[in-house]
Amino acid sequence: MDENEKIAQEVKAWRAKGGFTAEAAAKVLGIPRRTFEGIEQGRGFPYPVLLRVAIESEALSLQAMLENSPRVEHRRQKTGRSI
Repeated sequence: MDENEKIAQEVKAWRAKGGFTAEAAAKVLGIPRRTFEGIEQGRGFPYPVLLRVAIESEALSLQAMLENSPRVEHRRQKTGRSI
């Protein structure tokens, strides 16, 4: 298994654990959805170490990032719904 495949598996597991869509995960990480999908498909990412730090950090979990996102808070206030 090459490095890109390992990262793809780690990212898929991270997203599945949080129960988020690829679009939500990409928004949390601040990357385009298509880039995120490419990572999950094994096409790699130019900063694999940063990606690993993000997915391994409890402080940077998808849920924590969504809860602390100003955009999400603005949307909650506007629509009255959570993401």
